[in-house]
Amino acid sequence: MSYFTDPFQYDFFSRALIVSVLIGALAGAIGPFVLVRRMAYIGQGMSQSILGGVALGVVWGIDLYFGAAVAAGLSAALIYFVRNRGVPVDTAIGIVASTLFAIGVAVVSSSRDRRLNSANLLFGNVLGVDTEDIVLVALVTVIAAIVLFRNYKTLLAVTHNSAVAAAHGVRARLMEVVFSALLAMVVVTALRVLGVLLVAATLLIPAATATMTFKTFRNITIASICLGTSFAIIGLFLSFHRNIASGPAIVLVGATVFAMNMLTSTTSQRNRT
Repeated sequence: MSYFTDPFQYDFFSRALIVSVLIGALAGAIGPFVLVRRMAYIGQGMSQSILGGVALGVVWGIDLYFGAAVAAGLSAALIYFVRNRGVPVDTAIGIVASTLFAIGVAVVSSSRDRRLNSANLLFGNVLGVDTEDIVLVALVTVIAAIVLFRNYKTLLAVTHNSAVAAAHGVRARLMEVVFSALLAMVVVTALRVLGVLLVAATLLIPAATATMTFKTFRNITIASICLGTSFAIIGLFLSFHRNIASGPAIVLVGATVFAMNMLTSTTSQRNRT
């Protein structure tokens, strides 16, 4: 029992646990939409792009989250601009994300500011969260929950087929913007926990694991939220006891469960045949 009780002797662990649970639930709720819409590359590109905003924000004395939000918005605008010039969307994402990521790496590598810890920026350090982080993540969680609850059916219709949804009077383009904004909010708020390199994995792994067991989108979403939260909690304890970065710990827990589930499903299918 000491494995689970000892960490709570430290105040920072309680704060980290709250933030991890909220981020896990957020990623789990958004993940199924990202998976169905095949937006994994966009999520990965957006998460990498924010490194430049974070690094420049620290150097210029701007709030970390504000810098990340500006970079996320800038990356989305640049991707849209490049795509409209006839460049394929995956190529546009790769170019924009790589450029902004390179800017961030250049700033981090050339700066002596101790706040620009490359390991924490790339892989996360949830044990360093403070009360302001909790308030921000909680606020984003509430906003995301309200938006998803009020627009669930509309978002689902647009997710499956935006053209058909638009033909039935759904404001598909508005829903696209709303979902992109939600995705950007999740990516930015997950920065402290996961770092810029592992956000996409945390969006996809719970959802992908859930799809192996459940068939309806509603059940997949519920299972994804539960899995995302569970991965975050288990990964946090692993991070604390093994002294490893929180982001990799959470992703490794999720990847292990995904692999076990996949192997079990494959074995079951072979036995049936």
